[in-house]
Amino acid sequence: MRGITLSKRSGAGLLAVAAAVLSMVVVPQAPMALADAAGGGGDYVQLGNDAEVLDTRDGTGGATGQRGEASTTTFPVLGVGGVPTTGVGTVMVRVAALAATEATFLELWPDGTPRPTNLTALSVKAGEDLSTFTAVKVGSNGKIAVYNAAGKAHVVVEVHGYFKSAQGTNGGGFVPVAHTRTIDTRNGLGVTTGMIPAGASRTVTLTGGLIPAGASAAYVNLAVPGAAEKGWFSYTPPGGSVRPVMNYVPGTTQQAAVVQLPADGKVTFTNNGGAAAHFMLNVEGYFTNSATTGSGFRSAYGRLINTRSVGAGLPMAANSVIDVQVGGTYGLPTRGIAGALLTVIATSEASGYLKAWPAGEAEPSLTMMDHGTGWRANSIVLKPGTDGKIRIRNGSADTIHLLVDIQGWFAEPLPTVPVVQNSRTTVFQAAPVAGARAGTLDYAYNDNAGRVVFGHQPFVDNFNSTEWTVISGNEAFSGQPTIAQLSDGRIQVTAQHRSGDVWSITQTAAGAVTWNAWVNLGGSMAAAPTAAKLADGTLAQFAVDVDGKLWVYQQKGSVPFWRNLGDQNLVGGLTVVTVRDGLRVFGLDGAGAVKSVLFYNDGSLSPWTDLGGAGSSGAPAVVVRPGYQLQVFVRGAAGTIVTKLQDAGGTWPGDWTEVGTATVAAAGSPIAVLDPGVGRVAVAYRGTDNEIYRVWETATASNTWGQWGWFIDGFSDPSATDPSMLAYYNGTSDTWLLTFRSPNGTPRWVDRQV
Repeated sequence: MRGITLSKRSGAGLLAVAAAVLSMVVVPQAPMALADAAGGGGDYVQLGNDAEVLDTRDGTGGATGQRGEASTTTFPVLGVGGVPTTGVGTVMVRVAALAATEATFLELWPDGTPRPTNLTALSVKAGEDLSTFTAVKVGSNGKIAVYNAAGKAHVVVEVHGYFKSAQGTNGGGFVPVAHTRTIDTRNGLGVTTGMIPAGASRTVTLTGGLIPAGASAAYVNLAVPGAAEKGWFSYTPPGGSVRPVMNYVPGTTQQAAVVQLPADGKVTFTNNGGAAAHFMLNVEGYFTNSATTGSGFRSAYGRLINTRSVGAGLPMAANSVIDVQVGGTYGLPTRGIAGALLTVIATSEASGYLKAWPAGEAEPSLTMMDHGTGWRANSIVLKPGTDGKIRIRNGSADTIHLLVDIQGWFAEPLPTVPVVQNSRTTVFQAAPVAGARAGTLDYAYNDNAGRVVFGHQPFVDNFNSTEWTVISGNEAFSGQPTIAQLSDGRIQVTAQHRSGDVWSITQTAAGAVTWNAWVNLGGSMAAAPTAAKLADGTLAQFAVDVDGKLWVYQQKGSVPFWRNLGDQNLVGGLTVVTVRDGLRVFGLDGAGAVKSVLFYNDGSLSPWTDLGGAGSSGAPAVVVRPGYQLQVFVRGAAGTIVTKLQDAGGTWPGDWTEVGTATVAAAGSPIAVLDPGVGRVAVAYRGTDNEIYRVWETATASNTWGQWGWFIDGFSDPSATDPSMLAYYNGTSDTWLLTFRSPNGTPRWVDRQV
């Protein structure tokens, strides 16, 4: 070991022990309880009467006259027509565009927030009267806003129910069903055969089959096929008031709706058109009458796909299918979605239809929208299938452009992730600011209470200058966080929330001591993520789910989302290293074998490599030697540290070899670094006696090893965590450090003196 010096570091002297000043850590209040799917918020409350909150024909809502081109109209919702003044998160509204002078579309969003330019609620052609149901989050001022894109049109908005913003005893959760047609006047399904004359009604029973008795409301898709004239349907539950439910135009019209259900399930539909019309109803789900059953609503706005966008590819070919990622987008999990509330829009030069169903399931016979030429939209609630995707078929004889927007989703209960005790600390060196010789050091760890603690070391040669802050507020997290630096210089910390989703938090500005709010990236992963940068600076987050699938979240493009990279039965944490062509990912499978895959800079994937072995839990340690020659270290089943080293051609040997001779078995997974001072690899682990042990190669690039020993010879310093290592530049020379936390949670450092 001649020429190698290891020292405990602090500002007082090289041999002093560096300890964190715990008084600098802000202690938060107890973690806030998060809403769950069965009564923790998002339950649906059906109003006894629809509350008309905007009607530009008579000035309801404070606006009179047709809305002009590119106009925004705001109007109050809370406290109007039976809508409560508090406790309302999102309202379920019927929105109608009437007497449109040009083809146009409407957008609705919470007043007081920027208009979402990628969220369409309804589209109409000139002269059409059409409506749809959509979910709109209410602004903090109790209002929502509506935007009319082109021409002039009257706008009507009615609230039929609302989703609660907090837990309570009233309301009910959503239960999805397989999309099923239950009413069709053309063949007498569930109703008397034959058209419903103008001004006439039909009474149908919606409960007793897919919808159980006692349900409060049904989420349905209504259709008027082959209408001769335009008109509108209303519905009346026994003892209730008449409520508009859909407008229709000549030809076929399909539209989503929420229908209130009485105790006997009987609902009367009335044709208010100028001619007889057929009527169909497809059931997509229902709302229970109990706040402890079903799934709660979560608001989420955004566009999932737009084939008209630059770089989105070609339009959908005739009779083709396309998979649309729903789970893992806009903060959604990749599992546990009872249904996603979607608006699907088609624009075509030929008449046709669209089908939509969960990816991986059989294609249904039902269509979700029959359309003519031009633009047409409809909303559905659909449970995503394999990997959180839905599949859509273009049933047109011509190409179409497809747009899919998400309005929100219904959350199923998922198990809470336990706080991993004594997880590793992450250490990172930021890029130096202008005029500085070296970048600052940053640390992040999750303590045993679930708090994310961030450490900033402004003086790279003084470990006692580290400033510690709890950045998790009242939220709770688990596992080892990641640290990355964005292209604008801001630091971003990513951690696994106890809900299972991956959350990130970013500095308000480069070098700032303040942070933006946490952002939910979704995901529902089984372990904490690992982050690394691609060649273009794009940050990629990798994580494993409970099925052993590897997922990646790339923060680029208009819709960042989690993407499945393959099922290798992976467990535990991951290690990601930068190589010539991208990022090489390593993990252990359920049998202890090391699996690896190359995530190329363009987002493509290499074949998986199975390195074999019988490693125990924990992430592998990986060193990138010169020439991008990789070496992997894992803890073997007997507590030994074993390794594999690629040859110059990149081929892995068949056998694992033991690293050094240890007298104390490893309790945790190893860590390794290429010592910049001597060019030899150093390896460390936490022993079963909780001491940190280390070993070096006996000579540069030899892959032979000396004797394991305490990190500082003759100096006992027990650790509660596995150690972390970082090669860094201290302003004078390249060196490296090791950090861990003591049994009382105090951060400790050892640095390599050159």
